[in-house]
Amino acid sequence: MKSDIRRAEKGDKAAYLNMGAWYDPETDQIHLTLPNSQWFHTTVKNDPASKRGHPNLFGKLARALKEAGVPGPDGQDD
Repeated sequence: MKSDIRRAEKGDKAAYLNMGAWYDPETDQIHLTLPNSQWFHTTVKNDPASKRGHPNLFGKLARALKEAGVPGPDGQDD
């Protein structure tokens, strides 16, 4: 099985993660997953008061979804 986590080619302090991301309009959350892992699945919300809230990361992920040409939240131009 292909690993979705690998060590950076340069340096010893970074890892690269081959992640999947998608937007769920019903919950207004962006999901992040490592497709070949059985343990990595989390969500990010735009609400700073939420336990899962991180508006800056939410905006960046929304932009990445938009640039990939897949559905994402409206009004996110971070």
